[in-house]
Parts: sequence; structure tokens; C-alpha cells
Amino acid sequence: MKRISILFFAALLLACVPTPDEEFVKNKTDGTLEEIIHADTEPAPDRADAPAPDEKSPLYAQLGVPERFTMEPETRTVPFSNLTVSANAVVVLPNVSAIPVYEASGKTIPDEQLEAIAQALFGDAERYASENGTLRWKLEDGIRTDQKRIEAIQTNPEEHWDGEEEQWQEDMQYLAGLLADAPEDYQCKPWNGSFSDGLMVRIADKHYNKMRSFPNRLLLGSDDRRSTVYGIYYEKPDAEPCAESEAAKAIAEDFMQRSGLSETFVLERVQAVSPVEDGTGSSKVISGYEFSYVPVYDGVKAQPYWTTSGSDTAQQKAAEKGLHEMPDYDAYLGPENMIVTVEDGRIVHLDWSNYVARGERINENVKLLPFSEIEKAFKNAIFTGYFTDEGVDRTLIVTRVELNLMRMKRKDVKNAYYLVPVWDFLGYSPDWGDGEPARLSSAYVTINAVDGTRINRTNGY
Repeated sequence: MKRISILFFAALLLACVPTPDEEFVKNKTDGTLEEIIHADTEPAPDRADAPAPDEKSPLYAQLGVPERFTMEPETRTVPFSNLTVSANAVVVLPNVSAIPVYEASGKTIPDEQLEAIAQALFGDAERYASENGTLRWKLEDGIRTDQKRIEAIQTNPEEHWDGEEEQWQEDMQYLAGLLADAPEDYQCKPWNGSFSDGLMVRIADKHYNKMRSFPNRLLLGSDDRRSTVYGIYYEKPDAEPCAESEAAKAIAEDFMQRSGLSETFVLERVQAVSPVEDGTGSSKVISGYEFSYVPVYDGVKAQPYWTTSGSDTAQQKAAEKGLHEMPDYDAYLGPENMIVTVEDGRIVHLDWSNYVARGERINENVKLLPFSEIEKAFKNAIFTGYFTDEGVDRTLIVTRVELNLMRMKRKDVKNAYYLVPVWDFLGYSPDWGDGEPARLSSAYVTINAVDGTRINRTNGY
């Protein structure tokens, strides 16, 4: 891993300043938020007057938002160590004149939407009951893959952990035991009409697409995708624009349009999928392209970020002292997103996770705090809500600030939510070695844009 230079740290580290007597910033569900988001506000501007895509968002002026959020390195003594925070962040706002608030609920994906997806994927192809068994050719592929893994271990044993060869030997023997009774092809039975039971469609001799819905999730898999022959490892760098990626994008976008999903999702990221042979190195062959879509409400994205608040042991210690509320991972509200993978000119994988049923738009132009108030809330929250182990000093650098929508739990109402505007402060720690990652996925601080309270995305409030 790359080492951060001494000069870089010298530029960041300042004399430690004692933390002022600040109140622990507690998340609030005391009803104040409901009062604000239901309050009468100015109607949203007419859609015909919306800013053009290449125009600067009017929210910069409305909220007093700088194009870059900067903060000189500041070091404070936090409960168990010293924390240094700085910022030189681009500020990203949706190109809209008003921010909405929606009601939402967690439900299963409606059958009519599942049917629209099935039609877009399969057309009028005959549908069969989904089978859980494994065909002979797939077991044979698995055995060959295990053999390659074992050969790679024997060639370079120092690059592998003790017991790895034995693991793949056992797996190969298990697959060989199944092979004797494996069928050459499925005894296809008519589909019973239940998406939750699953269905499959024949796409070639002995090859099938399989689609199944779960509570708030939909999965599609194709057993002939090229990446299956390499095992389970992938490299997924951001894709460079080229004829192949543009052709795959056209297929994904056409599917989203025909299934009706383009009205509620927007393309966020395109990645080249390179399967890694034997788990030892990249095949250097792009097998396809993965398209990540995020929900959008009246032009405002609901990004799939999560909250990071430091080490688990330090968080637990802070919680015991009444300084922190531990993330409730069992009740984690995963963000809604859609992943579509295209290989060889067709969709071979789809994953729609954490489905959110959109409800009524209860405010089309909710009143937001000025950014100066959000900046104060951030500086308070970062020094009272990020924890490291005793004696382990940490440096955080904020490089991106976004205004998004987030699903937040409603007070005293089970399985009911609001989609509310939040400010996400994202970045990285140079202490981890390799510098800023190409893509940020977690927020050090998320601030409610309506009332200025800190939100833990894991807990949903």
C-alpha cells in the first residue's frame, strides 16, 4: 500500500484543541420534523420553468451554497483519541428549483410491475416453473474451476493461505458426488403464475434465465453468462466510453423504458465487469457491463449511501458512556437501487433491492435550512459522532457534499417512511493508505436538510 508522506501529515496536523462543551447531537423523531414538512410553503415553480440540464442549480443561490465546501484542518480531542478533520469538497445539488417530501412504505413489488419486467425481458417466450437443481454441465464447469484453483495454489503456494487447497479439493469431491445424479436438462413444468415461486425461460439449449421475487427484492440470473466460468470473483472498474459500453447501455436503457422503470430510476454508474479467473488474477477480459440505477423523485436522487461512524469497538464504548447510539444493523434500512448487467447483447443479471412503495407527495417545496446552518451542524456532528479506539488518532478529509433524498422512519408508525432531503458529507481517511477511492459509498455525517439534526442512515433516523 502507498505510504502517505510525512509532509502531507505535517500540513494537516495542528495543535489539539479541547472539544468545547457541546451537547451530544441526538437524532430526533419527536414530531418536529412532521410539523415542518407538512407546513404550508410556496408552490413549486412550474415544470415548464425548470432549469435546463446544463444550467447551474438555482438551489446554490436559494440556500447560500458555495460551489466548494472548504474547512482548514482542525484537530479536537474526542472521547478516546484525537480527530483531525478538513474539507475541500465539491458540492453537488440537484438541478431543480424545489425539493419535495414523499410518504413511502415497505411492501413487496406489485405483480403488475413484475409482469412488465418479465415482458420486457422475455416477451412471449414460454415460462416454466423455476428449478432448484443443478444441471450436469454446470457441475462439470464447477469441477474444472476447482481444478484450476488447485493448480494455481500448487504453482504459487506462498500466495495462498493454509488449508485453501484442501477446501477446493473438498468442494471438487462434493461436486463430483452430485454429478452422477445430475440431469442433462430440466424436466420443465409449466409456471404456476407466482413470481415469488420463480420462473425460468429457455434461452438456448440447456441454458435458462431465472427470475424470482422476494419481499422487497427481485433477482434475475442467467446460467450461461460468460463470467460464470471464472468463478465468483470480479473486478468492476468504472467503464470507459466505447462502442461496446454504449451498445450495452442502449440495451439497459431500453429495458428500463419498456418496463416502466425509467420514470422512477436514473442511471448513476457504469462499470466494466471483468471476471477473475481462479481468484488469483484478472482475466483482463471484459465480459459485460453493469449499470447501477438510483431512485429519483421530481429530479432529486435518493443515493444508496450508508453511515460510517468509526470503529465498532469505539462506538460500543461511546454508547456505554451515553455518547452514541449504536447502529441497529438488524433493522437496517438498505437503500433502494437497481443493478442491470448486460453481456453478449442481452441482460443476464438484474437485482432490484430494497423496494420502496412511493406514496403521496406531501410537500412539493419543503423549506430547507440555509447552508450556513448545515455547515455548523456538520462541524458539531463530526466531532461528536465519529469514534476511534483509544490512542488511535484519525484524520478525515471531506471531498464531496451532496443534497439527496433519504428514506427516514416515521415516528410511531410501523413500516412507514418519509423521503426527506439530507446533506451527505463524504470523504476518506489518508490513514488507510491508498488515498481517495474512485467511488465514495459512505457518509461520515448525514444532516437533515429540514431541521439540521444528524441522521444515522443505518438506523433510518
